[in-house]
Amino acid sequence: MLSEAFTRAARECVVEKPALSAAEGTPALDRDLCPPQIFPRLQPVRVLGIDCGSEHTGYGVVELDGFGKLHCVAVGAIHAAPRSPIADRLNKIFQGLQTVIEREQPEEVAIEDVFFAVNVKSALKLGHVRGVAMLAASSAGLHVAEYAPLSIKSAVVGYGRADKVQVQSMITRLLNLTAPPESSDAADALAIAICHLHTCASLRRQQAVASR
Repeated sequence: MLSEAFTRAARECVVEKPALSAAEGTPALDRDLCPPQIFPRLQPVRVLGIDCGSEHTGYGVVELDGFGKLHCVAVGAIHAAPRSPIADRLNKIFQGLQTVIEREQPEEVAIEDVFFAVNVKSALKLGHVRGVAMLAASSAGLHVAEYAPLSIKSAVVGYGRADKVQVQSMITRLLNLTAPPESSDAADALAIAICHLHTCASLRRQQAVASR
């Protein structure tokens, strides 16, 4: 399909020039082939990635520009006192995410899907935080995408079993950071955002090729 798209685009770029006289000794028809525009410029998009945790919730805002380059807009973590009631911690996380959304103006939000917890109690707490993160995004009118950990690591590192050090190293390179994020929660949030941006960009390119 891709080769057919290139051929079709090349034919559309053929420009016929007026015929010249025989005395000028040039062909009556000349052709200019311009490079086929298979992959048009992408629309810039800004994504907020959230790494949910009942004590430390990381966030990372990444923007993909029209040329396909990634930019780190903001990164950090919301810290809740471990001895505080769960309701107070959820409220702090909710308000913190609302502040980030209002300040950075992301267009979409991505979070990690639940895959593992030490025990049932930890799983319930993580579920509460994910619900709060979704509510913060939904209340701002933002779409929320969910990705499995293997998908996130594969999109960033190219290997679904990569460890945290490998993820941080690749994030530093992809975003051209001077140093890896200090918080592993913040680094994971950036990875989630990058995963979503890569997924969206791939879908847009596929749609562009299919529409030719």
